[in-house]
Amino acid sequence: MSRGDRGSASLEFLGILPLLGVALLAALQLTFAYAAANSTSAAARAAARATSQGGSADDAAAAAVPGWLRDDITVVGPTPLDARVTVRTRGPKVLPLVPDYVITRAAWFPRTER
Repeated sequence: MSRGDRGSASLEFLGILPLLGVALLAALQLTFAYAAANSTSAAARAAARATSQGGSADDAAAAAVPGWLRDDITVVGPTPLDARVTVRTRGPKVLPLVPDYVITRAAWFPRTER
């Protein structure tokens, strides 16, 4: 290695470091969005199941999601004929450039006769 090349690897690493940071944040954003979508699906199923058995859709949906998502869920339904419930939540944002988005999931169970 000649004297003129000394330190060039460090400078190249510093040049790539912001790209690695953005790639890490993008992966984190996708992970949170996937987790929120799965949690919203679970909340819709739990709310529909509870409604079909005469319970509260709001309470069941809130119990089915993690704490970081609990304040952002909205439960729509149930319908009169069956226990169809729609759950919506605001998608989590890690990167400030990601636009606001809403995750919507629906589920239904037949109402049980009591």
